[in-house]
Amino acid sequence: MNRMFNNAPAMTIAAIAGILFLCGFAIAQEQYMTKAEFDKFLQQYRQDVFAQEQSRQVIPAPQEEKKLAWKKGQFTITPYGYVNLSASYDSQKALNGDYCAFINSPDLEDASDFQVDAKSSRFGVFLDGPGIPTWSGSKINAAYEFDFQGAWTVRNRPGFMMRKAYVSVGDKYTKFLAGQDWEVISPLFPKTLNYTAGAAVGNNGYRRAMLKVDRRFYLSNADDLLFQFALTDNIIRDAAGVNWCTASMGNYPVLQGRIAYAFGNNRYEFNPNSCDVFCSSNKLDPITIGVSAHFGEQRFDYGLGSPGGVGRKYHKTWSINGDLDVPFSKRLRLQAEYFFGDNLSGVEGGIMQGVDIYLQRVITGQGGWIGLQYFWTDKLQNNVCFSIDDPVNKDVLGGSTPNGLARNYNHCFFVNVMYNWTAMLMTGVELSFWRTHWQQYNAATDTVRTLRPGEATRVEFVTRFTF
Repeated sequence: MNRMFNNAPAMTIAAIAGILFLCGFAIAQEQYMTKAEFDKFLQQYRQDVFAQEQSRQVIPAPQEEKKLAWKKGQFTITPYGYVNLSASYDSQKALNGDYCAFINSPDLEDASDFQVDAKSSRFGVFLDGPGIPTWSGSKINAAYEFDFQGAWTVRNRPGFMMRKAYVSVGDKYTKFLAGQDWEVISPLFPKTLNYTAGAAVGNNGYRRAMLKVDRRFYLSNADDLLFQFALTDNIIRDAAGVNWCTASMGNYPVLQGRIAYAFGNNRYEFNPNSCDVFCSSNKLDPITIGVSAHFGEQRFDYGLGSPGGVGRKYHKTWSINGDLDVPFSKRLRLQAEYFFGDNLSGVEGGIMQGVDIYLQRVITGQGGWIGLQYFWTDKLQNNVCFSIDDPVNKDVLGGSTPNGLARNYNHCFFVNVMYNWTAMLMTGVELSFWRTHWQQYNAATDTVRTLRPGEATRVEFVTRFTF
């Protein structure tokens, strides 16, 4: 009952209370109205309430957004994407430069860096149509999306990189997906202007080919339970360019799963007559708590010249992850993720290192991030976040590259401001502080040299037109 009244407009509640009061007063005074008199009184009362609501309405009703789309048979095809321009300065050179995953040690390259880049611009198409005739309430969706962060030889001649390519069918309870999409584990993203969105510094998860099923259970009007399971592609990042070590897929696909509980829908309310545009809808996203995991296997063949000896080894890759999303109000939102596991380079963990090819064993690591998002107005927002990726030091001897370089710690703190000039045009500025620890293994002398840490202040400006 309380939920029903909380969801009702304030003036409707006042109208109900007023009618009950007048009816009670009439009964108390033993004064009765005829039906005709009561109908006339009720009509006048409704007119007065409507007039009061109109006089106090300061927020325009939301207008349906018009999007460019066209039809093909029963399907609607909608293009989307954005044009993105980034200008950034790093006090110490970052990898990759136009975006940042970690900071180079000054012992490797002692230089600052300035970049102007448009390769993060993105384009995609989304298809939406009727579902399977024998599946009542189902719909079929498909998407194809790419950006320009693929292989390139000259900076202003970038290559395409496929981001998504999938088809899905489902209803509000069950959905099946086949193709490349964001993986099941760690589904949140820091609200950063940096293209990598926290990869290699606490935000695990990427896009990969998969067969996925989602099953949602609506426990009540205010909470639900989501189960997700996927058979996914095995991403190999280690041993690239090493002539005495070859890495390849294991004997089975990587398995991923997630359980998420969402609750508190409409838990936080505003009085629409005493706040600004954020009160145009009283409904908030629910609080969501998720736990996810992945498990897989990779094969490494160590040949002649390998410091750890010749042979074939199967290295497991696994993680346990947690995610939290808490919309405290229409203005303030907290999000956080945590991970722990082995051989995490395929899911962007371990600072992009999964197997130490010198020790011939997996690298264990943990990390995560926590961020706050605050809307000052419907156009202006602030985001603050701290993220960290911390592999176990004893597991990282020479890393996964032929030169013996390894990273055993990486963190980032950023704060940004974004302003939406229109619903489609945004500009933003981000200030971030980075620190990356480095070491280098010398196989000839079997010694490890600690390098000076990579420390940088990064300033990034972005302007983005979204359609």
